[in-house]
Amino acid sequence: METSPVLNSPQHTRREHVRILIIDDEESLVKILSKLLIQSRQDEVFSASTVAEGLEKNALLHPDLILLDLQLPDGNGIEILSQINQRGDTTSVIIITGTGTIESAVEAMRMGAEDYLEKPVNSCKLKIAVQKIVEKRGLLQEIDGLKRRQKEMYQKVYLFSSDPQMKRIYGEIEQIAQQEKVTVMILGETGTGKEHVAGLIHALSSRASKPFVELHCGSLPESILESELFGYEPGAFTDAKRQKLGLFEEAQGGTVFLDEIGELTPSVQMKLLKVLDQKTLRRLGGNKEITLDIRIITATHRDLQKDVAEGHFRTDLYYRLNVIPLHIPALRERPHDIVELANFFFQESSKAYNKKLSLLSDDILNLFQKYAWPGNIRELKNVIERMVVTAKNNSLSIKDIPKEILEAEERPGHEKGVLTKDQAEMENIHQAMMKTHNNKTKAAELLGVNRKTLMSKLKNHHLE
Repeated sequence: METSPVLNSPQHTRREHVRILIIDDEESLVKILSKLLIQSRQDEVFSASTVAEGLEKNALLHPDLILLDLQLPDGNGIEILSQINQRGDTTSVIIITGTGTIESAVEAMRMGAEDYLEKPVNSCKLKIAVQKIVEKRGLLQEIDGLKRRQKEMYQKVYLFSSDPQMKRIYGEIEQIAQQEKVTVMILGETGTGKEHVAGLIHALSSRASKPFVELHCGSLPESILESELFGYEPGAFTDAKRQKLGLFEEAQGGTVFLDEIGELTPSVQMKLLKVLDQKTLRRLGGNKEITLDIRIITATHRDLQKDVAEGHFRTDLYYRLNVIPLHIPALRERPHDIVELANFFFQESSKAYNKKLSLLSDDILNLFQKYAWPGNIRELKNVIERMVVTAKNNSLSIKDIPKEILEAEERPGHEKGVLTKDQAEMENIHQAMMKTHNNKTKAAELLGVNRKTLMSKLKNHHLE
C-alpha cells in the first residue's frame, strides 16, 4: 500500500515530512498502520512484505523511519537492520513483534532499533513511538544545524587565511576535533584567538551538542577557583549554604577550556592532575567520587617548559595537558592575514555602526602590515572599530590611524616583530587586564601603578 499519511498529534506543532516504510507480510496490519498514520502532515508511507523487498525499498527510498516485523516469509528482519548499520544510515527503526519474539526484539534494540511494539499494535502506543522518533530527529537536525552555525561562526573570523602555516593549523584542528578525549594545549601570544580555536575544536567534535565551559585561571583567587572548578557540598565552608556543581560537572559530555593554565597554584594543579588521571572528582566537602566525561583544552601565553624547569608547574601535569600542542602564530608573522582580517573587521564595524565608508586604502593596509601588533587579532579589531567609530569623512586616511601605530612606523630602527617601549607597555596592560578580568584596581596592583595612572594609560593606548 502506497499512501501519503502522517501522524495527527495535537501537541505536534512542527511539520517535518517523514518518509515511513512498513515491512510486514500481514496485509491487514499494513492497512491498519497506514490508516493510523493519517494525512494531516502529508508524510509518505510505503510498504514491503519480504526481506528482499524491504532491502530493495530501503536502498531506493532511504526512509526516515521503518516499522519492521522480524518474522518475514523469506527470512529475519534483522538482516534489514544489519544493512542499515553497515551503511551508516540515519534511518530510525521500530520493531513490530509477535508473541514469543520479545527476546528477538530486545536483541534488535541492542543493534540500534529505537523501540518495539507488540502485536496487536496499540494505536496510542504507535502514535507515541512515532512521535518520539519524529521529535528526536527534529532535535538532531537542530543540533547538526547548531554545529554547522558554530563552525561557520568561528570560520568567519579566524578560518579564512591565505597564510600556509594557518592553513596547516586549521587542518590539524579538524583532525584534533575528532579525537574527542585527548587533551590539547593551545600556545600563543595574548590576542591570537586561542579561545576561538578551543571553541572551534569543540564545535567540530562529537561533543558539540554538549556544554563548552570556559574559565580564565588567573582571574580568581585559589579558594574561589577551586569551588568554581570542583563545586562544593553544603557546609564545605562558611558561605556554602547549598550544593553547587563545579564547571567540570556542568560540562559533562562536553569540553572545558582552561585559559592561562600556567596561573594555577600548586594545590589546584594537583587536583586537576587527579581529574585527568582518574576521570573523577570530589566536590569540596564531599565524599562521593563523581565520574566525568569531559575533554580538557588549555591555553597559555607563558613558557610552561621554563616554568616546569623552575619548579613553578608540575612536570606530570604538564605532560598530561600537553598531549597535543597547538601553537597559534602571532599576527605579525602572518602579514597577508593582517590585510584579510583588517578588511573583515572594517566591514563588520561599518555595518554595526551604520557607517558608509570607502574601502580601506592600500596605504593604510601597508602600514598595518608593518606594525608589530603586540595585541594581535584583538588589538587589530579594536583599532579598526575605533577608526570606524571616530571617522569624520566618508573614507579613512592615514590621519585616522592611532598614534601608537604611526609613531612605531616613523621611529628610526623600528623593525617588524620587535616591540617598542609603548608596544611592550600596551602588551603588559593587555595581560594584566585579562588576568584580572578587566578589574582595573587589581590590574593596577599587578602592574605596580595606582589606579589613576592605569586609567590614564588605558586612555592613551585606546584600550578603554
